[in-house]
Amino acid sequence: MDPEPLTQAPASVSSLISSETPTQAIVVDAPLPAPFPPPAPSIYPTHGFATVHTLSQQKPHPEPYTSVPPYVPPAQTGPTPSGVVGDGRFRVVGEDGKGAGTDGWTGAVVKEDEAQRWTVAELKKKGLGRVPSGFCYSSRMTLHAPLQAEVDKGEPPHPEQPARIMGIWKAIDAAGLTSRMERVAVREAVKQEILLVHSEGHWERVRGTGFQTIPYLNTCAEYFDRLSLYVNPDSAICARLACGGVIEMCRAVAEGQVRNGFAIVRPPGHHAEPEDAMGFCFFNNVAVTARWLRTMYGGDDAETQANGSASTSGGEEKGKGKEKAGAAGLQVEKEKKIEKILILDWDVHHGNGTQKAFWDDPNVLFISLHRHGKDSDGHEFYPGGTYGSLEMCGEGAGEGFSVNIPFPHVGMTDADYIYAFQQVVMPIAYEFDPDFVIVSAGYDAADGDTLGKMKVSPAGFAHMTHMLSVLANGKLVLALEGGYNVAAVARSAHACIEVLVGDEPRHLKLNPASPSATNTCHDVKLFHKRYWKCMGEALENPNTLMDAGKVVPISEILKAHRTYELYHQFGLYNIEFAQEDLESTYKDQLLCSENVYDCETLVIFLHDLGSLKASFSAATLDVHVEKTMLIDTSSQVLNWALKENDFGIVDVNFLAHFTTTKDEVPDPARDKAMEKKLALYIWDNIASISSAKNIILFGSGCGASALMAIVQNRAQVKEKVKACVSVLGLEPPPELEASSGVRPWYKENSLVLLPATHPLHEDARKAGKHQKKYGNVHRMTAEDEGRPLHLLQASLAQIKKFVRKKLPKIVTKVDGDGDEEMSEA
Repeated sequence: MDPEPLTQAPASVSSLISSETPTQAIVVDAPLPAPFPPPAPSIYPTHGFATVHTLSQQKPHPEPYTSVPPYVPPAQTGPTPSGVVGDGRFRVVGEDGKGAGTDGWTGAVVKEDEAQRWTVAELKKKGLGRVPSGFCYSSRMTLHAPLQAEVDKGEPPHPEQPARIMGIWKAIDAAGLTSRMERVAVREAVKQEILLVHSEGHWERVRGTGFQTIPYLNTCAEYFDRLSLYVNPDSAICARLACGGVIEMCRAVAEGQVRNGFAIVRPPGHHAEPEDAMGFCFFNNVAVTARWLRTMYGGDDAETQANGSASTSGGEEKGKGKEKAGAAGLQVEKEKKIEKILILDWDVHHGNGTQKAFWDDPNVLFISLHRHGKDSDGHEFYPGGTYGSLEMCGEGAGEGFSVNIPFPHVGMTDADYIYAFQQVVMPIAYEFDPDFVIVSAGYDAADGDTLGKMKVSPAGFAHMTHMLSVLANGKLVLALEGGYNVAAVARSAHACIEVLVGDEPRHLKLNPASPSATNTCHDVKLFHKRYWKCMGEALENPNTLMDAGKVVPISEILKAHRTYELYHQFGLYNIEFAQEDLESTYKDQLLCSENVYDCETLVIFLHDLGSLKASFSAATLDVHVEKTMLIDTSSQVLNWALKENDFGIVDVNFLAHFTTTKDEVPDPARDKAMEKKLALYIWDNIASISSAKNIILFGSGCGASALMAIVQNRAQVKEKVKACVSVLGLEPPPELEASSGVRPWYKENSLVLLPATHPLHEDARKAGKHQKKYGNVHRMTAEDEGRPLHLLQASLAQIKKFVRKKLPKIVTKVDGDGDEEMSEA
């Protein structure tokens, strides 16, 4: 962990630095300059990042940084045609081609286990082996640590702690991996490099924190905590070192100094947006590096990246610099051109900053595997919002070049991640055909990380690294992002580095992928097939198909079938809506029995259509009709309500989990609003004016959220509704807001059935809180499947028993003479 030697900046970096920018050398162990006095409130009325630029303007830009030693091309000799010998041995070739090395070594054949003990330097001297792997690490990055006032509070260590990179270094050094790799020196990134992604204002705000006193930073701790940051006077330097380290690691790979590499850096960067530091991140290390590679080694279309600045938000037009790379004195050889870059982010948190940086850039493909949505407490998983959803795919020229794989649940395993790689990541990566691959290697999805709550093993990360290593002629760099269990981070990074140096990935025993992962990948493929051929053929334009004949959507056929079938089997009538928008959206999806207004007990049944099983040709998407079938469990509920009992029934079927308005692009927010409007329409126009003394609300799948809309928005439910039944799969159950005032009533009169594998069951200590928010939650047996369709069939007996308890007396049809008999339900 000795500090790297101080040398001059490489020419490629120097060309980016303005001649007007002062530079000076810095000694690593020199004492820090005396801090500035705290700013006077009258002069600096605001706090945090908003004040630091004023003080920083009084100081010159700190451009002192270390850089790599002069570049020496590695020995490229390789074996002779007879180089590989029988049992895994190989021949050493010297300059004379007769097996003599450059230092006089005369051995002709060497066993692999003996060669493994040689250092990189010895291998080069002997003219043996391929270009080594590389790594970068600097102990100076451990200076970024919480202020002593925070440490003195006695709380557990901050998750983003210096031990994260120290643990990786110790693990690979103890395993002897560092002797098999080339160490690349770390330097600070300079202003012109940071401005390739971030704004100048952001650069100044981060840089200025280095000029603040510790007492003043203590007063800003609460402000920074809201940004999920902590700051000390060394944080800005460490942020520049982390960014510069990733740049230098990728430069070494691009130049051929090393074949691949691992950047052991901190603080992380993938949350940092063009104008904002957040989520433990100051500068977006990977995004800056990708832009730097495109600027230094890109073709003609990279000229707009030089000296450019990024947009302030994903939805605004990017303000890229217009100076050509040639104007900056860059002479790029054709064989080193890097036109297209793949950024793969497997951190458990979505890389919002990286995605924003390349929102409209078709030359950088961003793929992210992450958790998305609400946790068991109803809180959005960081960074929250909709930016990590699969629909967020870029815009303009970059549309389709942001691929999100949003896992909705915790506990995803190796099988789930490998499945996502095989089904989505690698097919799209092969089709994109990148010239360079950078991995935002966060290890908070590792087993044992309590923040991420995933279960990916070191072997799982190793296999993902192995799959990526075949892309871009092996030009692969892993840059550390998150990961907050120090031991898990060290183990996982160690396994990845083993693959980088050429070892076989560790043995991985996989179980089948979970339904949550397979469903997520299926949704991603359906969405992205319009952009990537490997995701499957997209449906042809209906206007084109109409030239061949009449076009009838399968949804219309299924609705017509259900209307016909339920009329002849149960005597249900198709009801038209009085409101035009509801009729357009839910035409032929509202069916009622003739006694809905004068029955004793009324069941409002809101449910999914069923499960449509189809077999089709992958090349043409032609369905094999004879092998396609509809599995409809809802008929069992109708049989129970209408034939076993004399209930009235209101049957509403939804064609998909999210209903869609005809001829409009799917919009989950709009569809949810339409579901709520439909549910309240049924209550206001049927249930509220019915003479029924007992009403049962029954929701299955997406119908559960429509049920909750009635409970939450109609005060009459406490008087007329006797039971609420919800059957869901692995999706989060709808939450009843405390402001509704009916939580105690709902808990007493509800039955919420969830599969045994639902994430809500993971923490039994929160069962009481769940009962308040979601109702009377019941866990089904382990044999029950996670889909609502199968769960409904398995739980129907329990539902009948629950309803019998809530309805003490009902009228049933029993004897053959047609007489009605009163009995308990």
